[in-house]
This record gives sequence, structure tokens and C-alpha cells, in this order.
Amino acid sequence: MTNSDDDLMLSAYVIPNDEFHPQRYFKKLIELQEHRHLLDGEVVVDFLLVREPVIKQGRQVLGAVHMPSVQGQLKGVFTWMFLNTFGRLADFLVLLDKDFWMGECDRTREILMYHEMCHMVHKVDGDGEPRFNESGKPVFGLQAHDVEEFANTVKRYGAYSAEIEEFITAAQVGGRHE
Repeated sequence: MTNSDDDLMLSAYVIPNDEFHPQRYFKKLIELQEHRHLLDGEVVVDFLLVREPVIKQGRQVLGAVHMPSVQGQLKGVFTWMFLNTFGRLADFLVLLDKDFWMGECDRTREILMYHEMCHMVHKVDGDGEPRFNESGKPVFGLQAHDVEEFANTVKRYGAYSAEIEEFITAAQVGGRHE
């Protein structure tokens, strides 16, 4: 790889280093009861800002959470790259759209961070008990969205499932607690 290829690859992502660093919002939100499992589990999260918009199914992706790991022959290379970039291995890597993140107000950034943190879970076993690895560290995982539906479908058919009803109820009481 030439230097220009290396620069091109690295320029696709930016390590945040300013007053709007996502870690600032993460540290505030991890204190909330619904994210307590992350605090108690001493989760390690790193952040990258994505320079170019990511479009998925016709919509711009503003944020995404990943469990940074690779299997097979590239595992060592991936670990080396992660250690060289962040100085540690994280439980989660959060990618955020740079232009959106930098252009929004604090409240909007907080809402996006809250949303991304909702994807981060402490896995449970078949009995619903929290899972831990051999060294006693929580086994973390990713949680899909609660509701994935089109507003037009709900407009036309109403709350046709328990999932939609729960979402509507949450929306009606949302924002009423601190």
C-alpha cells in the first residue's frame, strides 16, 4: 500500500478529539438506570466519526454500534490495528456520521447516543441470568430495535401488535421523567 492509499483509508474515519466527543455524552447517559449494566460491567466503548454518509436501504445511517472483533487469519491484524488506533480493545465500537454529529445541538447528540447505547446489552443465559466469561467479565452483545415499522403502516392499520402498542404507550409517556 502506498502512503496515499494509507491516507485515503484513514481519512474515511476521524477519531473525535473536541468538545463534542461522544464519550462526554456516553459518560452522562451511562449513569441512567437503563444503562446501568454498562456501568456495572465496566464496559469499554470507543468512537469513530465517519466522514462520508452511509446510506442503507435508502436512508442515511447516523450511528451504528459494532462489537469489534474478527475471526480467522485477520484476527491478529485487526487486534493490532485496534490497539494502534485506540490503545486498547473495546467491547463496542460506535460509528457516528461526522457531519451530523458535529452539526447538531447537544440534545440531538444525546438522543442519538442514548439510542446507540440501547443496542448494548449484557447477554443472558437460557434462564435469563446475566452471562459472564471465565474471568468474571460480563458477556456483552447487541440488541436489535424494539420496533421496526413504517409510520404509514401504523397510520393505516393502527396498533396491530403488542410491540406497536408498547411503543405507542412509551411515546405517550416519553420525556416525563428525568
